[in-house]
Amino acid sequence: MTPTEADWQIRQHIYARLVATGRAPDIRDIAAQFDIQPAHAQAALQRLHDAHALVLADGGAVLMAHPLSAVQTDYRARIDGRWLYANCAWDSLGIPAMLGQDAQIEALHPSTRQPIRYAISGGQLVGAEGGLVHFAQPFRHWYDDIVET
Repeated sequence: MTPTEADWQIRQHIYARLVATGRAPDIRDIAAQFDIQPAHAQAALQRLHDAHALVLADGGAVLMAHPLSAVQTDYRARIDGRWLYANCAWDSLGIPAMLGQDAQIEALHPSTRQPIRYAISGGQLVGAEGGLVHFAQPFRHWYDDIVET
């Protein structure tokens, strides 16, 4: 089923909460915010998930609202004094782009676990000399297993 206008409002609420607090609202929070039953909130999240508008974890909680992650990851962007987690290197650049703000970004190299630091300043990528981002899957296959992509 296609997401409804109310579903898109719920999605916007999720983004606002993730940006403001670094945490996604749970079903009870969403139900209370929109004065709906928890089952209706869960159904809305499922429609958004099915439309690839966000990603749910097992159990139905929000896991990802691209480029934001609702859980700690190896990629994070510091904007306005707060850390926001990204799902991957690509999303670490997507957070400052989405918010239209500069960011200091920290990541852990996936093989060596060594810290990598770069930034967005004035809309430009800085400090990533010699860096490389590798996408193991073509985009058309990302949702085959979005968590492992």
